[in-house]
Formats: sequence, structure tokens, C-alpha cells
Amino acid sequence: MRVTHFLICTIAAGAAAILASGYVAYQQMHSLSTARETRSLVVASEAVSRVIESAAIERGVITQVVLAADPDGKIAASANQAARATDARITQMQASFADTAFAKRPEFAGPVSQISQRLADARKLATAEGARPLQQRDPKAAQVFSGTVLELLNQQSALQRQLGARIGDLNPEVSNTVSLGELATTVREAAGSRSVHFTQYVGSGIKLTPAAVSQVDRLSGRIEQLWLLIDQAVAQMQTNPQLKTALEIVKTGFRDEESKTYGTMYEAARDGKPVEIALADWRTWTQKSLATILQMRDAAFEQAKVEIDADLSSAGWRLALSLLAILIVTGVVVGIVLLFHRGVVRPLGQLANSVGLMLSGADDARIPAKVNMVEIDAISHALGDFQANIQRVRALEAQEQLAAAARLARAQSMEAVVSDVGEVVAAAAAGDFSARLQIDQSDEQMQKLVAGINEINAVVDSATSEFARALSAVAGGDLTVRVDSAYRGKFAELKGAINDTVDRLSSTVRTIQVTSADVGLAAREINMGADDLSKRTEEQASSLEETAATTEELAASVKASAQASKDAAAIANDAMHAAQSGGEIAGQAVDAMARIESASQKISDIIRVIDDIAFQTNLLALNAAVEAARAGDAGKGFAVVASEVRTLAQRSSAAAKDISTLISSSNMEVGEGVKLVRQAGDQLSQILGHSRKVAATIADISSASGEQANGIDEMSQAVAHLDEMTQQNAALSEQSAASAASLSARIGQLNDLVAAFKTGPDAAYAAPAVTSAPVSEPARLRQLAEVAFGKTKVPAPRTQAPRTAAPAPRPAPAALAKKVANTRANDAGWEEF
Repeated sequence: MRVTHFLICTIAAGAAAILASGYVAYQQMHSLSTARETRSLVVASEAVSRVIESAAIERGVITQVVLAADPDGKIAASANQAARATDARITQMQASFADTAFAKRPEFAGPVSQISQRLADARKLATAEGARPLQQRDPKAAQVFSGTVLELLNQQSALQRQLGARIGDLNPEVSNTVSLGELATTVREAAGSRSVHFTQYVGSGIKLTPAAVSQVDRLSGRIEQLWLLIDQAVAQMQTNPQLKTALEIVKTGFRDEESKTYGTMYEAARDGKPVEIALADWRTWTQKSLATILQMRDAAFEQAKVEIDADLSSAGWRLALSLLAILIVTGVVVGIVLLFHRGVVRPLGQLANSVGLMLSGADDARIPAKVNMVEIDAISHALGDFQANIQRVRALEAQEQLAAAARLARAQSMEAVVSDVGEVVAAAAAGDFSARLQIDQSDEQMQKLVAGINEINAVVDSATSEFARALSAVAGGDLTVRVDSAYRGKFAELKGAINDTVDRLSSTVRTIQVTSADVGLAAREINMGADDLSKRTEEQASSLEETAATTEELAASVKASAQASKDAAAIANDAMHAAQSGGEIAGQAVDAMARIESASQKISDIIRVIDDIAFQTNLLALNAAVEAARAGDAGKGFAVVASEVRTLAQRSSAAAKDISTLISSSNMEVGEGVKLVRQAGDQLSQILGHSRKVAATIADISSASGEQANGIDEMSQAVAHLDEMTQQNAALSEQSAASAASLSARIGQLNDLVAAFKTGPDAAYAAPAVTSAPVSEPARLRQLAEVAFGKTKVPAPRTQAPRTAAPAPRPAPAALAKKVANTRANDAGWEEF
């Protein structure tokens, strides 16, 4: 429901309800006032009728007081009673007129008071005249009193007609009933006048004159006309059956009494005789007939009062219902005002408080969750979205700060790690595998990279150290040292090769030692030549063994370095991808900042909508204040509410402007954040470039390691070529074996070489001394190298001068020959030596 619709409906409904209730209440109050005035007029008219009745009765009694004898004083007592009744009814009539508009009319108040005074004077005169003897009484006193009463009756009749006209203006239906009572009063007055005219002839012995009969006929005709009017009024009235029944009874009773009374008078007048009716009977008959007419009057006035009382009751109920409707409308208006306060004023106050708290920096301010008014609910949701956006912006700023710090720390750590990796790789390339990497960050990938590099260096360092120690022992002649640590892959193969080499070399040395001893014992004559050849062959075999071992070790090391370089290249590539991912994340952060900036712009649009709503609310409040001012006192409360709504609208507009200013500031801050994130992205791009350079460097190292591996393969081919040359040397050694001198020299050299090796306690023995002078070790190694690489030719066998007395060579013992053959068969893999 919109606020404008709500205000329009409230104003329209309140105005319509107030107008309708006021109009109905006015009508009911007017009806009630009219009914009350009508009743007071009916009561006044009835009082006038009773005054007329009393005056007419007193007129008849006063006439009897003046004209009739009163020996027992009953007539005087009746006159006093009639006078008191007349005065009381005049006083009652004046009191009944106090509530009517006739009380202050000069044509009513003055004449009534004057006629009352004149009536009192005439009454005194008639009473004084009645106190005198009958013969001395003046009949004019009765005429004076009758004239005064007649004047009073005419005045009261005129007043009653005025009352009837006023009643007819106020209530036509009641006017008909009152008219019936007034007609009955007129009938009674006419009948009373007729009775007064006949009173002087009753019991006096005076005959009716034609003039008296004419007067009686005139009055009787008037009475008949009045009865016709009464019949017409009754025929036109929709009165109740009780009133019609009472009317029929009155007419019947009156006519019966009239026929009894005036029938006797007409008979006496026709016969020219006096009226033979006793005055007491005449008075009784007259009063009875007049009382019968008064029954109809009383019934008519009673019916009129019943109708008026019904109208009063109906008007009272309608007025009560109107007042109840006014109370209900007032309650509804108050409820609407309270609803408006609850649905508009209080939510706006809460929203203003929430906006104030948000402006003060509290982003957890409570905002009404559900409001019935559409605009205010939209404002509440907009403020909720704005608050959520602020919270998200702050959360994103905190996350971005943490992420930026983490990225910076990671970039710095990666830079340090890459630098350390470069140093370690450079040291490994230089042959130093003792360097280790240390990292203090918790990046799992970097930890794995550092751990892998350290493990590679540790394995290579341990293997090369242990292999160097074993080979150094072999180089020192100690063939008891073995590689005992557990290795995998190529290092395990290299370990097995070294251990097998040492084992076989140890076995070979032991065999050579035994063979050398046997050969020395069996063929001393060829000791010199065989010893020399043996020394050279042994030296060459040792050199080749060292070269082969060194070559294999170098090949394994280079292959391991190549593999480590490949791993380092892969790790550097991973680092490059991580830096690239960091750059993409920075780009995403820039996009997120752009979305935040777009959301801030949307929030600014919403704030402008809120400002427009506040402006429209201000205009509506101003219009409501104008309408309330037009309503006067009845709109003061609504004017206050409209003023408060206008104030709240102005405050909402000011708060919306402040929020718009804050959003603009937030957009500037977001722009700075975008700039910083872009700078961070540029730094990550630089890191990515350096990572690519590191990856390229490691790739170069890997390529160099591959080239080294190729060089090692070429060295292996050279060693194979040396192996062929060694076989050729072995052939030469066999050829030289024929020369005893050369063999003896070779065996001597072989004994010298074998004696330098430590093969274990089982092979310890004392080698025979060699008489020939051995060739120096450096010169012998140079000769072997020259022969192996083809730089020198194999020297021709030395020719010895024939010795005339050379003893025939002794054949070697069979056992020794068999032992040597078995040894060669067991060492088939070392025949090249």
C-alpha cells in the first residue's frame, strides 16, 4: 500500500465520515429539538385548552352567583373553586410557555397579564354582587364578567391557533391530532357559550324570546359545523382505532345530553312556556355534556403527546446512534492516526535512527524487517541492501588487504627462495652438494620445492661422499672398504658397480698375488720381462678401472644433476604458473573493485530515489498540513502529524544526501583500491617475468647437464677404446711371455703393485723380492696413456744377446698351472687385464 494512497483514503474517509456523521447528528439534533419544541407547544396548547375550559366553567358559575339564589353557599363555593382552578391553569399555561418561543412575545405576555388582572377585577365585582340579596343584584355584573371571560377566551383561541400553526410547521401529523383537540376545545367553548345563554331562562320562569331561540340556533349551527370539521379531520387522519372509538363515544354522549337538554328548551320555546328545568339539573346536564367533549380533547392531546414522545424516542435513538457513529468514526480516525503513526511515523523514525547510526560508522544498525507501507518498506529494504553492501565492501577490503599482504609476503618469499635455489643450483653445478635451502613460510608448494631440492642435494652429497671415500680407499690400495648405505635408482646401480668393482678388484689382486708368486717361483728366468709387462698391464688396468669408476660416477652425477635440473625447471615453471595465477587473481580483484564501484553507483541511484521519495513525502505532508489548516480546529492534530511527517521527510532527504556524499567518497576509495590492486598486478607481472627468467636459466642448466651427459657418453666410448687397447696389450704380454727376462721383470713389477693393495687378512703373504729395478710410477702411467690413445707405438720386444750358458727354463709345476687356469676361468670378466 502506497503512502499517497493511504493518505488520500484516510483524508477522504475521514472527511466523508465526519461530514456524514455531522450531517446526521445535525439532522437528529434538529429532529430532537423540533420534537421537543413540538411537545412543548402541544403541552402549551393543551394548557391553553384547559385555561379556556376553566374560564368557561368559571363564567357559568359566576353567572349563577350573580343571577341565582345561593341559600346554602354552594354556588359561591363552586365559584371560588372555579376561580382557583382558572388561576392555577393560567399559571400552568404561563409555565408551559416558558420553553417555547411564545414566552417572550409581547402579543402574548402583555395581554395575558392584563386579562388576568381584568378577570380578577371582574371576579371581585361579580362576587360582591352575588353577596347582595337577589333582588338587589345587578345582572350587568354577570355580563361584565362574561365579557371579560369572552375576551380571554378569544385571546386564548387566537393563541391556540398560533400554536397549532407552529405545530403544523414542525410536525404535520401531530398538528392534525392537536387540531382535533383544538376543535374539541372550540366545540366545548361554543357549547359552553350556548349553555350560558340559556342559563338565565332556566328556573327563572322567563320565556324564551325569538331572539334567544335564534341565538341558540346560531350556536347550535356553529357546533354542528365544528363536528363536521372534526369528522373531516378524523377521516383525513391515519389515527389509531382507540382515538376513533373515543371520538364516537364522545359524539354519542354529547348528542344524547344535547337532545335531553335542548330538546326540553325547544319544546318550551315552541309552546311559549318557560323552561321547566331545575338549575341544578341544568348545571349537571351541561357539565356532563361538556365533560364528554373534554374527553375527546384529552384523548387527542394524549395521542399527540404519545406521537411526539415516539418521535422524541426515535429522535433520541437516532441521535444516540449518530453520536455512536461519531464515536466510531472518531475511533476509526484515531485508529487510522495510530496506524499511520505505527506504519509511517515510527518506521521513519527507526529508519532515521538506523541511518544516523550507519552515518556514525555502525554498520550493524538494526533496520525494520517488515513494514506495511510500500514506500517505507522499499526504503527499509534499500537501507538493508545498502548496509549489506557496506558490510560486503568492508569485508572485501579486509580480504583484499589480507590477500595483498599474503601475496606480497609470498612474492618476497618466492623471490628469496628463487635466489636461494639459484645459489644451490650454482653450487651443485660447481660440484658442491652440501648447500641446503631454508624457508620460513607455510606455502605447501614452496615447502615441497625446498624439501625436494634439499633431499636431492642430501642424496647426491651423501652418495658422492661415500663413493669418493670408497674410491679413495681403493686409490690408496685399501680394497676392504665398501659402500654400505642404501640407495635407489642410479645411485644403487653405481653403489653395486663400485662394490662389485672393489670385490672383483680385491679378488683379482689376491689372484694376481698368488699367480705372481707362482709365476715368480715357476719362471724366474722370465721374471724380468714378465714382471715389466705385468707392471704395465697392472698399471693400465688400474688406471682404466679408476677411469671407468670415475666415468660412471661422473655419468651418474651428471644424470642426477640433469634430472635435478629438470625437476628445478618444472618447479620454476610451477612458480611461474603460481605468479601468473596471482596476476589473474589481481585482475579478478580489479574486476571485483569495478563491480563494487558499479554497486556503489546503483546505491547512489537508490539514494536519489530515496531523496525523491522524501521530497514527495514532504510535498504530501505540506498538502496535508494545508488541508488540516482548512479543517480548522478539527485538523490541528492531523496538522501536527503532517508537520512531523514533513520534518521526518526533510531529515530523510538530508540523510539521503549525506549517504550520497558517503557513496561518492566510497567510490573514490574504491578507485584508489583499484589503482593499488593494478599496481599489485604489475608487480606480480614483474615477478612472473623474473620467474620466467629463472625457468629459462634452469632450462639452460638442464641443457648443459644434458650436454655433460653426452660428453660422459663420449668418455665411456673412449674408455671402451682403451679397453680394446688393453686387450692388445694383453696379447703383447702373452707374446712377451716367451721372453724370460721380460717376464721376470714383469712379474717383479706385478709383485710390487700387488703388494700395495690391502685385500684382507686371508691374502697376507710376503712377496718375493724383485731384483730388477722397477720403472717409476709416473713414467709408467704416461706410457700406458700414450699407448691407450695411440700417441706412441708399442715398443718392440727387447732383443737380448744370446747367452751361451743360459739354463733351460724350468717348466712350472702342474699344480701351479692348474691354479692359474682356474683363476682365469673364474675371472672371465677381467681378461682384458
